[in-house]
Amino acid sequence: MVFAFFLADFLMGESRVPEHAPGPIPFDHALHGDSIGLDCAACHTGARASANAYMPSKADCMDCHRLPLTENPGIETLDSVLAKADDRPWSHKRILPEHVVFHHGVHAAAGVACSDCHGSNHMQNRYGGERFDMQSCLKCHRGETFKEKGFKPAATYCAACHR
Repeated sequence: MVFAFFLADFLMGESRVPEHAPGPIPFDHALHGDSIGLDCAACHTGARASANAYMPSKADCMDCHRLPLTENPGIETLDSVLAKADDRPWSHKRILPEHVVFHHGVHAAAGVACSDCHGSNHMQNRYGGERFDMQSCLKCHRGETFKEKGFKPAATYCAACHR
């Protein structure tokens, strides 16, 4: 029943974007991206080439935080929290219906930046911003949004995104 309401909202262009659960380890995208210039794909593998942009594992975090340049008093706290955390401390629920196909790599290859859909700075702390609905996808595919970027119009026939 919930799916039927969600699908009706999605088809009518209503966004239902839940706040991303913070998980057991606090994370600030602005600190990692804006402050040190870390690219989204450094943590979200697959974001540039595959269908999915995966959430990082705790091993991914420690790959950087074990470097001598990142040692600070907070590393002990992070290490303690990571030691108790699951191997994959962050996850997200798919908010698109199962029949909707979205491929991160195809969009990245077309020049769409992560921030175009997910927002920037503090908005990156929310999964999806407010742009995940059928009408906003269609507007972008028709070339009505991001005109300054010069994106070419993309497929708008149903089977391009619906299976």
